[in-house]
Amino acid sequence: MFNQIQSTHLEIKPNTMYPFILVDVFYALVFLLLLKLVTSAVESFTCALDDSSLRQNLERLGQLYDLQKIQNICFEKDDVIRYYDKTTELDYKVLQLCSGIGLHSKLLFAKPICSVASTSAQAALVLKEIGHVRAKNVLEIGCGQGFCTSFLATLCPHVVFHGIDIVPKHIDIATKHKELGKFTNTRFSLCDATRFENLASVSLDLIFSVEALCHLDTSTKRHDFLSHAYNRLCEHGRIVIIDGFRSFKFEQSSMNQQTAMRLAETGFRIRKMPTKDEWINLARDLNFELIEDRDLTQEVLPFWTMGWRMACFVLKFSFVLKYMKNFRINMQETVGNFISVATTAHALRDRGSAEYGMIILQKKKAIFSV
Repeated sequence: MFNQIQSTHLEIKPNTMYPFILVDVFYALVFLLLLKLVTSAVESFTCALDDSSLRQNLERLGQLYDLQKIQNICFEKDDVIRYYDKTTELDYKVLQLCSGIGLHSKLLFAKPICSVASTSAQAALVLKEIGHVRAKNVLEIGCGQGFCTSFLATLCPHVVFHGIDIVPKHIDIATKHKELGKFTNTRFSLCDATRFENLASVSLDLIFSVEALCHLDTSTKRHDFLSHAYNRLCEHGRIVIIDGFRSFKFEQSSMNQQTAMRLAETGFRIRKMPTKDEWINLARDLNFELIEDRDLTQEVLPFWTMGWRMACFVLKFSFVLKYMKNFRINMQETVGNFISVATTAHALRDRGSAEYGMIILQKKKAIFSV
């Protein structure tokens, strides 16, 4: 009898231990995963934005993607439309969690407005110019979902704001926001800034753009835009461009910083961002004068540095990116966004290969030859 009980006990004991072993293994794996997450986060959010981290970032990106091939892609208008069409619903909602509505880079100004500026800082800069020219009709190029236009329309109820964009989804969303907000002084239309088609025939006092004219990535596109703008602006009307640019010292920056800028441009579906001087010189040829050239690189760098740190964290889990690359073809625009986020801060550092700022141009009187 005792032997039977002992035998039964010996057979049951191992079976009863298996669940406990599995639970221990599970907890051990969870602990290791949490440890990996914590150590990766600490490393990502304490590393310096310098040449060493740039080299390391490019090496890790190079293990996942053909960086040389990516830099040589020549994007067309349809690629830009597809990019925004694919990223508006997901990528930019994630961006809104970090920077608030507006889909623009967050500017960090000095106190006391540093904590409240958010993405409305660009609109505040435009608002100043609206008051200066006493605008009655204002046009936003690349209005996106209409946040900036609607924000300004609320502050300036006696000004009519026209928003144009080449992405149908953006115009649909902006129109819905107009209806929800019951804005009577906003108009949104599908329109190309190089042609100004589908735009009401009104004389414009001010034309502005926030992080959209960078997509005019050839001299021909910029020439066409400025020519149409000149014809539609009233006398002494102004253009406000708030955007990223290739740095004036791009050619003197390191090869890695140049690569960082090219990758950032590619991720945003831009062939080559113009420099400020390219805009200013062309504008002068077309009878505009420069009113202001303001550098905002230091104000925007903290925003992009935070994005870079988050990208560094993700790069430590490269299997996720490999999955996106190999099995989710419809997320290639998101991958492009990620590459831009991982490299933009490096390009902006010390204004090495990129800079951020504002250019204000004013239309001069037409010169008639006798």
